[in-house]
Amino acid sequence: MNKNAYDVCYYDSMIQKSRYLFKLIARNTEHPFQIISDYMKSDYRRAMDCGNPMYLNKTPKQILGSLGIRIDPEAEISENYDEFILEWMADIYTYLQWHYNLKSSDIAEKIKPEELYKKYSPLHETSLENGAEKLRKIYDL
Repeated sequence: MNKNAYDVCYYDSMIQKSRYLFKLIARNTEHPFQIISDYMKSDYRRAMDCGNPMYLNKTPKQILGSLGIRIDPEAEISENYDEFILEWMADIYTYLQWHYNLKSSDIAEKIKPEELYKKYSPLHETSLENGAEKLRKIYDL
């Protein structure tokens, strides 16, 4: 059995936080895949991967602020990116990192956000666990 990256009590909040974070990125930046990649490879995210409660408990707005990104929380839904797919991506990245205790930077390096976005169909039709396992095998994580 794999040892999870951090206590399970943080997992659900990380899912919700990542979903909102990815949507805020898409609504407020011109190049969301690059920003998602930068976030996944950031020192901030590295501290989250290690289970540091100080970082795990930050809000999406605080996380974006740490990356130097100013957002308008009232920004309209992006016309260019499907938010259901962004939520699915957040779930996949969070699950892969947490369940397999992988570095977010390694995940984003192997499964680039723009590639993951395109893998939504047909992978979204399977369970999160099944989809993550398939991606882990395809990308040798």
